[in-house]
Amino acid sequence: MKSPFAAQYPSMPPATETLLSRSHEQLQTALNAGLIATWFWDVIQDKLLGDSNLLRIFGVSQEAGANGLPLSTFTDSIHPDDNPRVQRLIDEAMETGAIYEADYRVIAPDTEPRWVFARGRFSYDEQKKPITFSGVLVDVTDRKRAELRSQSAERRLRLAVESAKMGTWDFNPLTGELIWSDRTKELFGLSPEARVDYDLFLRGLHPDDRERTDQAVQRAFQPGESGRYDVEYRTIGLEDGQLRWIQANGQAFFNEAGVAYQFMGTVMDITLNKQAEAVLKQRVSEQTRALEYQAHQLRTVLDASLNSIIAMTAIRDGAGTIVDFTMNTANEAVIKSNFMTPDQIIGQTLLTVFPGNKDNGFFDLYVRVINTGQPEQSVQYYRDEFGLEGWFEISAVKQGEDGVVVTYNNITDRKRAELAAAQHEAELKEANAELKRSNENLQQFAQVASHDLQEPLRRIQAFSDILQNQFIDNLSDGEMDMVRRIQKSAQRMQMLIKDLLTYSQLATQPDSYGPVSLTDVLTDVLSDLEMVITEKNAVVDTAPLPSVLGSAPRLRQLFQNLIANALKFTLPDQSPVIQITAHSAQPNEFPLHFQDYAQQPFWMITVNDNGLGFEEKYKDRIFVPFQRLHNPASYGGTGIGLAICQRVAESHGGTIDVSSEPGNGSTFKVFLPVINPV
Repeated sequence: MKSPFAAQYPSMPPATETLLSRSHEQLQTALNAGLIATWFWDVIQDKLLGDSNLLRIFGVSQEAGANGLPLSTFTDSIHPDDNPRVQRLIDEAMETGAIYEADYRVIAPDTEPRWVFARGRFSYDEQKKPITFSGVLVDVTDRKRAELRSQSAERRLRLAVESAKMGTWDFNPLTGELIWSDRTKELFGLSPEARVDYDLFLRGLHPDDRERTDQAVQRAFQPGESGRYDVEYRTIGLEDGQLRWIQANGQAFFNEAGVAYQFMGTVMDITLNKQAEAVLKQRVSEQTRALEYQAHQLRTVLDASLNSIIAMTAIRDGAGTIVDFTMNTANEAVIKSNFMTPDQIIGQTLLTVFPGNKDNGFFDLYVRVINTGQPEQSVQYYRDEFGLEGWFEISAVKQGEDGVVVTYNNITDRKRAELAAAQHEAELKEANAELKRSNENLQQFAQVASHDLQEPLRRIQAFSDILQNQFIDNLSDGEMDMVRRIQKSAQRMQMLIKDLLTYSQLATQPDSYGPVSLTDVLTDVLSDLEMVITEKNAVVDTAPLPSVLGSAPRLRQLFQNLIANALKFTLPDQSPVIQITAHSAQPNEFPLHFQDYAQQPFWMITVNDNGLGFEEKYKDRIFVPFQRLHNPASYGGTGIGLAICQRVAESHGGTIDVSSEPGNGSTFKVFLPVINPV
């Protein structure tokens, strides 16, 4: 085989050529083993000779490359992204004589792209013209791929760190050198230009976290430990004073002697998480307190309930049939009403403690409630072997999958009361019948009073008038006095019969009710009493009065009697002053016997006078017929007027009250319902 040096050095002696050829073969063998290729380019003839490694890398066969190929054959196989740069570097090396170095990708047919590193140099003739270009080329594909993977991993790590807004740190425990990323400095409130060391790191920690964090770092440096570092701490910005919560993670690395030589890791701002955690913790605490309060309130309500309440869970046999109930919860009413302790009921089975439920049907009702989900109620008589006996009213509601809540009351007393009420109702019916008969008798009396009793009076009055008018000259003074007394007694008797008739009619004769203006009623009454008011020189001060639902004639009787009394019972040498007003009644203004109606809307009409007055201890007597507090000889009347007032007020759904003081007048208060209260 012809030596590759024969063409370049034609005058070389054979022995020297053989030696060089042998050395070339040995070098080529070594280069092949190291994936190193060589090339030789005759610039003038543009022929490039390469060893087998070079031809393989560029995808050139041994036959095609045996006599050399143009440089472009090889440069055309360079990756398009790398080709311009490689061509430029070759041109620069040719022009300057400097060493040529380049790394690039080779794309050969039927092979994967390869990364190579080339190094070579040009040789020149005496005129400084390039004549040869030789060098070596190394296949660095594996190293380059590893480098690219490392760079990719580093970029991904950097991207992840940046995305998570994490900072990094690297500390050399042997030299004390500490390196922080800009983000780490930011989390300690420092500018990117700030210099850092371990003492500065400790100063940047919250005083309450400083010792604990330093101990965690020192533990990571201990031989035999894992070197892991995982801690949360607070920082107070050294320049901005801002408080931040930090999550730090790191790893210490040890040499063969077990000494930590590197400590590196990351830091992340978890301030928002901590704030959210604090808010969540507070809400959980508040909700827990609220639930505890609600549970306490519920328990309080249950225990305060007069009803007995038991929560139970069904007990089923192997076939799924409900055979009993476990009593889980019972309120105080259950405990007290059965004279038991809680452990005698809670946790026990229903039929063990209350076996009577099976016989009286309550048990079957509970089973239906669980099976159908529909609540039920029942009233049954209960009796068991332990002596519990009586009437019970129960209601049952399903709770959850297999539970039931039972509310029950012992209504034995109520049952007895119902029997007594039934008996009372019968007696009341009999009393009403008797009252009806009495009213009929009273009505008959009224008819007699209106006709039969008044007829003799009219005769007496007629005869006394004849004696007084026709025989006055023939009568002595004594006889005339007797005639006047007869007339006066007849007039009093007629007035009494008239008032009795009015009083009885209020009880026996219904009247039609409708809206009545009390202002109009009062106007009519004052018109009727105009002469008396003028004679007495009285002052009557009235305010606008409301309208009520009632009977105008009866209400006229009420006001006429009240005002007539105020005009009658006056102090000597004092003109009567009467004030009539109205306003919405307040609860504290109702009389004691009428307090049950204090929550309903009523008008209070007051008739106030400056007359005689009376001791209030006698106020109940003045509304009783024929009861008089003042001398009948001095003050006329039958003693029925105020009784009529009371009956009129009561027949309208109201009442009447009075307050008085001797010598300071009286105030009558009439309470009447408001029409259609809103």
